Amino acid sequence: MAFVPISFRIAQAVGITGAAWLSGNIASLSLISVPALIQSGSKDSVPSPVLAQQWKYNFEKGKSQNPPIAAASASAFSYLAWSVRSGSRLRSIVPKNSIQLYTTAAILTLGIVPYTLLAMQSTNSKLIAKSEAWKGVAISGTSEDAEFIELVEKWTFLNGVRSSLPLAGAIAGFIAVLAV
Repeated sequence: MAFVPISFRIAQAVGITGAAWLSGNIASLSLISVPALIQSGSKDSVPSPVLAQQWKYNFEKGKSQNPPIAAASASAFSYLAWSVRSGSRLRSIVPKNSIQLYTTAAILTLGIVPYTLLAMQSTNSKLIAKSEAWKGVAISGTSEDAEFIELVEKWTFLNGVRSSLPLAGAIAGFIAVLAV
C-alpha cells in the first residue's frame, strides 16, 4: 500500500465528519426543533408571537454556526481535490474519479449558502419580519397566526432539503475515501 500523508487523512476526516455533522445539525431543526415549536402552539396554545421569537433564536444560532462549518468542510474537500490533481504525487495511488468526488463534495457542502439565499431567503425574510413585528407585544391568552404556521411549515421543508446537501457531500467524500 502506498504512503498517504497524514495531512491528507486529516482533511478526509475533517471534510467527511464536518459535512455529516452539518447535515445532522441542519436536519435537527426540521425534524425536532421546529416541529416541537409548531406542536407547542397547537397542543399547548403557545401564541404565535412567542413561537416566532423561538424560531428566530433557532434561525440565528444556525446562521452563525453552520456557514463556518460548511466552509471548513468544503475547504478540506477542496484541499483533497487539489492533492489528487493531475501531476500530483498522490494522483498515481488514487482512483481517477477522486478529484471529481472531492470537488463534488466541496460544492455540495458549501451549497447550503446559495441554496439558503436562492430558495429560502423569501421565507426567512417573512418569518424574521413577523418575529420583529411581534417583538415585545403583550400577549394575553392564545393567538395563532395561520400565515406564520404556513411559513414555518414551508421553512421546515426547505430546511430539510438544505440538510441533504452536506449529507450528499459527506457521502461523495466517503466514496472517495473507500476508493483509496
